[in-house]
Amino acid sequence: MTDAHELRDLAAAFDCDLPVDRAELLLAYLDAMLEENRRVNLTAVRDRETAVVFHALDSLAVGSGTFEADPAHVLDIGTGNGFPGVAIACLFPEAKVLLMDRTLKKLKAIERALAAVGLDTGRITTTQMDAGEAPAHGHRGSFDLVSARAVGPPTAMGALAAPLLRSAGRLLCWLSAETEYDPSLSGGLRQENELRYELPGPEPRVRRLVSFAKERA
Repeated sequence: MTDAHELRDLAAAFDCDLPVDRAELLLAYLDAMLEENRRVNLTAVRDRETAVVFHALDSLAVGSGTFEADPAHVLDIGTGNGFPGVAIACLFPEAKVLLMDRTLKKLKAIERALAAVGLDTGRITTTQMDAGEAPAHGHRGSFDLVSARAVGPPTAMGALAAPLLRSAGRLLCWLSAETEYDPSLSGGLRQENELRYELPGPEPRVRRLVSFAKERA
């Protein structure tokens, strides 16, 4: 069973520096989320080792990026089961992370999982909302990082993220190897870089993390 040291080493393969104590917290959350998954449908992945790779490790690809400064205000659109938002919170322990989803029972399950492992629920919060409605509810220009994993194509995510991002903020989209996308999105978002990496397993999977930066005001 993957432990914190092993997760740290796996993440290091794509230049993500994850301290062991933060890896322990992330794995504890993963286990609590999988326990909640027995009652609330948070993921189709039931096997713990598969979930480590598919949810935790895949989310940690964000740690390979270079930021002028660590993100301070993060929004995870369509968070579903808390990934990648919780992983981002573990990587950047000073960041305030908002987990947004339209399904209340999923958010309640996430909150229980966070509380069960002692993750800071004052720093990691949830909100039931459609991202398209968020600008009208006090979130316009509020975030320097917006994450979108397994939610929709970059074109759709760009339209949602642009009004929520601050000047020079970033949208991160997790994509499969085959997904095509336009390097220019609505709202002044342009591709900044793309990370290609491979998730380990019986059938290794190539993944891409694409960063789009919003034009400076």
